[in-house]
Amino acid sequence: MSFFNTKLEEFNKYIKGKKVAIIGLGVSNLPLIDYLYEKEAKVTIFDNKEKDKISNEILNKIDNYNFNYFFRRKFI
Repeated sequence: MSFFNTKLEEFNKYIKGKKVAIIGLGVSNLPLIDYLYEKEAKVTIFDNKEKDKISNEILNKIDNYNFNYFFRRKFI
């Protein structure tokens, strides 16, 4: 088990300050937002949903974490 702990520690040090893309804000990626924030990664989020279809809680978290994001534009 110490091998996995060592590798995770190495990864956590490596990810700090790195650019990371999150593709999609599905349920499985929501905890990843918090994890990458804690590890001080530079995150950009991409999702095919329009911004008004994403919960305010998630949008507030993204803004508070100062992450970049790109959502589908609403065309009129």
